[in-house]
Amino acid sequence: MNRKKRRLRLPAAAATVILGLGFTAGCGTVHSGDTGAHASLPGAVISQDEASAVVSRYDAANNQVNTAFDSTGLTGIETAPLLTADVAWMRISKQLGQSVAPIDDKGITIYATSGADFPHWFLAVSSRAQGGVPYPGPSYRVFVQEAPGASYLAAYSLTVTGPVPKIDVNSAGAAGAVSSPDGLLAAPDSLAADILAHYQQNLVGKDKFSYSAPLDDNLSNGYTLGQKSLGGQGTTLSRTLSPTPPHTYALRTADGGVLAFTTDVVTDTLTPVKAGGTVSLAAKGTDAAQLGKPAGATASQFTIGRLETFLTYVPTSASGSKVQVIGYNEVPITVS
Repeated sequence: MNRKKRRLRLPAAAATVILGLGFTAGCGTVHSGDTGAHASLPGAVISQDEASAVVSRYDAANNQVNTAFDSTGLTGIETAPLLTADVAWMRISKQLGQSVAPIDDKGITIYATSGADFPHWFLAVSSRAQGGVPYPGPSYRVFVQEAPGASYLAAYSLTVTGPVPKIDVNSAGAAGAVSSPDGLLAAPDSLAADILAHYQQNLVGKDKFSYSAPLDDNLSNGYTLGQKSLGGQGTTLSRTLSPTPPHTYALRTADGGVLAFTTDVVTDTLTPVKAGGTVSLAAKGTDAAQLGKPAGATASQFTIGRLETFLTYVPTSASGSKVQVIGYNEVPITVS
């Protein structure tokens, strides 16, 4: 589904929190049709042309299922965590009576990994437009093949608007998949807890993260302002990190660090400040729509599970650099 309209909004009514959905940035170095060491050469799990065809087929199928609001159809073209997010966005859009404009891709750049072991996967970087309106930056999408002969399925999709470190491509034309955190400033599988601590404990300038708009302007500020706004409406917001299996994909950068795609689920609990009080979800909000009550809802408590996806640059421990979140999306996937 890959909705584009994910921007920071403040709560419109009691107990409604729509935290900022960040954009990030990047520039690819390998383009379809390139020749030399960066073109499709032995070593990559898939050629540039084949991977570009995978992306094109996905776009065509994705537009079809979006038009029909066919969440079952998403299972044939996506896998977690993107599948979970897009099923949620499709439900929300349907509840709110919103259509999804067609999405087009141009200038696809492929970074395919190497190795015989599965899953096989590649990163596609492209310029996208929805309904004829260009995205604010290139889209970074991960496509995964779980077994021999299986279809490549989309697993991540994040739009970026700032610089992204150069991805390392070897002489065989393959990008390096990274599975070990050895030598890195932070383990990609631990980023979810580190990010939550960053904004809940007000660790800006004190921890391993450098400033970034997705992390600090969108997520951190959105959470803080949301808490204040809800508090003024008689509602307490508490957030915890839920245990979820990792779906981490990481590529080596030219400086020895990694670009890591990671996901987590945070659980927001909304309770009244006063005993016996109620909390509300605003009409036409994503939380109310996910609950199936787009006109709004009121109860003694609400529990909201939010799926978050991140694109993060993790430098080496010896580099002297800090971790930087360069892409961020979130969507409510459960409301009760």
